[in-house]
Amino acid sequence: MFIFGDAYPLATTTIQNRKNNNCKKANVKQIRIHDFRHSCASLLINQGASITLISKYLGHSDKATTLNTYSHMFHNELETIAQSLENL
Repeated sequence: MFIFGDAYPLATTTIQNRKNNNCKKANVKQIRIHDFRHSCASLLINQGASITLISKYLGHSDKATTLNTYSHMFHNELETIAQSLENL
């Protein structure tokens, strides 16, 4: 995997070491680099971004991929909709 720095690609170990050091300094849980992608998607969903835009942002080929991966994130919305219907 190549992640480009200034003039040369950065080694995977360089990125991992920086992440690990920063997590330690911030006293937060260590997560895999790929998990940042899931965190980003989760934050976008919680902020109400449309699934179409999230799908495009993540580079998924279609919305179904995004929905299949993140459908569990919409549980709170289902509860809100159900409560709205009960309040009618």
